[in-house]
Amino acid sequence: MQRTAPTRTTIAELDLTGLLPGEVLHPMKPVSEAERSLHGAWERPLSPWGGFSVDSGISVTEREGRPVLSFECKERWERAILARGVDIRDGHIRAEVLQTGTEATPNDDRDNVSQALAGVAFRWVRSRNYYHFGLEGRSRAVLYRRSDDEWHALAEQDIEVPDGFVTLEVDLAGDGIRCRCPELDVAFLVTDTAFPAGKVGVRVHAGAEVASFRVEQTGEQRGRDTRRRERDQAEEDERGRGIPDAAVVRTIDLAQIGGAPAFSDFAAPGRYDMLVLGEDRLRAISDDGELIWECREPVRNCVLSREATERGRLIYGFAGVRGETHMVNVSGGTQTNTVDDEMVVLRGDTGEIVARRKLPEGMPGLQMFDWSPTSASLSSGDATDIVLREWRRDRGCQGGGLRLWALDRNLSLLWEHEQSGAHYGHHHALVFHDIDGDGRDELLAGGVMYAPDGQVLWVHDRADEMSRIESARHYDAVALGALAGSDAEDPTVFLVAGSAGVYVVDALTGETRAVHRVGHAQGRTVGKVRQDLPGTEVLVATRWGNYGILTLFSGRGERLWSIQPDYVGQGATPVTWGSAGHRLIWTNTSRDAQALWDGHGRRVKRLPALSRIWGDRMGRDVGRGGSPLRMGRYEGDYLTLTVDGVLHIFGPDE
Repeated sequence: MQRTAPTRTTIAELDLTGLLPGEVLHPMKPVSEAERSLHGAWERPLSPWGGFSVDSGISVTEREGRPVLSFECKERWERAILARGVDIRDGHIRAEVLQTGTEATPNDDRDNVSQALAGVAFRWVRSRNYYHFGLEGRSRAVLYRRSDDEWHALAEQDIEVPDGFVTLEVDLAGDGIRCRCPELDVAFLVTDTAFPAGKVGVRVHAGAEVASFRVEQTGEQRGRDTRRRERDQAEEDERGRGIPDAAVVRTIDLAQIGGAPAFSDFAAPGRYDMLVLGEDRLRAISDDGELIWECREPVRNCVLSREATERGRLIYGFAGVRGETHMVNVSGGTQTNTVDDEMVVLRGDTGEIVARRKLPEGMPGLQMFDWSPTSASLSSGDATDIVLREWRRDRGCQGGGLRLWALDRNLSLLWEHEQSGAHYGHHHALVFHDIDGDGRDELLAGGVMYAPDGQVLWVHDRADEMSRIESARHYDAVALGALAGSDAEDPTVFLVAGSAGVYVVDALTGETRAVHRVGHAQGRTVGKVRQDLPGTEVLVATRWGNYGILTLFSGRGERLWSIQPDYVGQGATPVTWGSAGHRLIWTNTSRDAQALWDGHGRRVKRLPALSRIWGDRMGRDVGRGGSPLRMGRYEGDYLTLTVDGVLHIFGPDE
């Protein structure tokens, strides 16, 4: 008896009706009415709306009398679209693709690429974990399983690509993956279990055109996916029982207080007041809005001493303006940086300036000055020494630096040094820790460890490798301390090194213990979210080429998990939430990503109150609290969003 083919229903389709030729889906422009349906149906994981990119790289053009979607991957960027809301295990995918590029160049996501690749991406779990069936270099049809930097060719065949479009078809049925291209006489059948389900779309490196794209499922396939999603939601609901929602506990009109506040116990131990920088002054304001003190000059980029003194915490900042520097940023706009003239130290309890010194002059490539994130014990035991650093864009630094100045609390110079390599990168690329237990702090600046007197103890043993990798060049952020929870392994170093990934390093020798190529790793936070593991965890975020991926490492350097809550994210924040002290991770980089996650990478609670206030805004239009906020009202953290000049402070709704 002949079996009747089951009826399939279209669940996603590329529809270019009504779109005029020209660029579409620009990541940094408001959505036009003409593009609303396209924007609503497709998300761009590599150039997300509200994210960062030079241009969309995607346009509508005409080929053979019909509109097509053209992917032009300028410079080193890749492009992709994914059907919004489509997360499937089984189904049928059909696309008409014309590969227009042949060669590709290394990029932030893939350092060793030379051949163009265009085709259907499916069972997409994260931007670096998916299957890809397509045309490579116009000379090969290939089915890849991509796992971070590992590209496994599950099937491949040499081809001669004809002029015009070819049809790429994928049939997914359980562990079986069947791929066809009838024009090229290609038929692959493989069995693979790495990625059981995921998103579906098109991914292009170098250039291609897509004339059509359709995803279909039978009723039975839709039913299985629906039940899977329902099970996942039920498990999330169960995990979230007992974890409170977020509710607004306070709003602050920033215009009324004259700037964005930083809450800290800088004036009195255990009391969280607001430090507010205005256009012409720095002020300390109590939690209930009373003026504590006022410094009648603008003091910028303030950091606080690690420990409180008889003067409160010391406040280190910059004052005066020596000039401005300009550079073109990745969004195509011009970024203006202030070159400060002086550094100052203030008493946290009174706001009195107790030290002042001119900043160094004659700095090649300087964009601006910056501080270490806090102070340390270099020359004395009171942890009030501070390190000044530069931010430059020459000699390969590209947003990092080479020179360091160690200063005491009176801004007297203790030592200065210029690194010859292993450049440090962003603000958290400097960190202090007493690695030998002598009561003085060592300084880790990028890939170089310094003794308290400024002598170099070691340079990272794989610094040369890091500097050769495309879009690495410096260590964007570092972590250092008794992270492993083991006397035999601590102190431990994490070097977060752009597209080189994450190096786990022995803090006493600079020798690498492990390397994790997780994407363009750029930020890190340190916190305790796994009570079942010794030590302290390190959460690393990726940026360029694969925004939004979060990876949690044990303090020993084991990769525990990776998730991708959205495609805009640049980090997440460990928080202590609610009176029960839940140790969770807050993702907050877009409206849809407002959620709490547990230490196993599982979402436990969406935060609709934050999503509603975020609204339909681009990421750049919303100010975010980069750290949990403490106000002293209870032992946990508060969450913050700044929208339209109003700071919204959220606490647990319990």
